[in-house]
Amino acid sequence: MNSTPTVRIDRPLTPPEEGRQPSDPRRPLPFWEGPGAGSATELRERSTVRPPRGSAFTLVELLTVLAIIAVLASLLTTAVMSAKKKSRAVLCAFNLHQISLALDMYLDDFGTRPPSVDELVGGKYLPESRNMLCPEDKNGNWGMAVQSGNFSVTTWSLPPPYNQYFTVFAGQVKYSYLLHPWTWDEASWDRLMQVGGSAGVAACQLHGLGRQDVPEVHSFSGLLLRAQRDGAVVRRQLFWNNSLVFDAAPGDFRAIPFGVGGVPDPYPLQLYLDDPARWLQNSP
Repeated sequence: MNSTPTVRIDRPLTPPEEGRQPSDPRRPLPFWEGPGAGSATELRERSTVRPPRGSAFTLVELLTVLAIIAVLASLLTTAVMSAKKKSRAVLCAFNLHQISLALDMYLDDFGTRPPSVDELVGGKYLPESRNMLCPEDKNGNWGMAVQSGNFSVTTWSLPPPYNQYFTVFAGQVKYSYLLHPWTWDEASWDRLMQVGGSAGVAACQLHGLGRQDVPEVHSFSGLLLRAQRDGAVVRRQLFWNNSLVFDAAPGDFRAIPFGVGGVPDPYPLQLYLDDPARWLQNSP
């Protein structure tokens, strides 16, 4: 009777020791001896799933981001400043329009120029006194300072014989705008009115290039806002041409409007006329 052979196992099968190679190279390797196999500790560490390590900014990347933020901030600041400057110019143009309308109504009522700015405000021709102030005026009284040549002047009257007609805008109301034609002699004022609707009656030069430390009409050049007789407010580029005073005959100031105290005031013509040379050439 055939009996099944018995296999005696003296010890349980265990993984071979580390570094032990199989005796038969043709025999398939168990998983613990396969490629990449390691110790039991390494196998346990590999079986543990670790979360991916978070990435961090390098120094170059951080500096690049900061540079981009700085450029964007500078662009934004420039845009905001430009928008504010334009808004101040719009408000100034509105004030000049109000002044032109107020002067027109006053002329209709009285047939002559107002003796002071106070008359326009007190007579309700201007809604508020702040309509006489430009947002760019740091001193709050640039117009009076330019005509008087002094920031500290609070009252100012014309010498004879002009004082019987005008008190040159002295009073409580301060103003930023240039109002030279309002103090010209009657002949020059009449000539200005003959120009028509494009004749300037008020102007603001504070939006141009210049400084407000010297109260003088030539302190600014560039952008000029001008209120015209017809109520329109136009933008002009003004660059002073000193040769205009010599276009008239030597010693002949008949074509030049006279300002305070009968002193020749030729340069402000460029503020109120598009073609001041033609004015000087056509003597009355």
